[in-house]
Amino acid sequence: MAGAHPRTLLGAAWAMLQPAADVEGQHLQAHAACRLGDYQRARRLWEALAQDGDGEALEQLVQLARRAQ
Repeated sequence: MAGAHPRTLLGAAWAMLQPAADVEGQHLQAHAACRLGDYQRARRLWEALAQDGDGEALEQLVQLARRAQ
């Protein structure tokens, strides 16, 4: 799922409906979930990526934790 970062709600909704076949697609879906306010889904996606050693996913998890404070 190659595409631009979901900057609008419509773009985020579109990204959520696309299959996430690769790491880039999973990142886009996680960003889209955040844009739509679905922080639990975003966290699950980034946690899965972080377990595979993805540094960007780790940073996004830190940012999610800071938002929750």
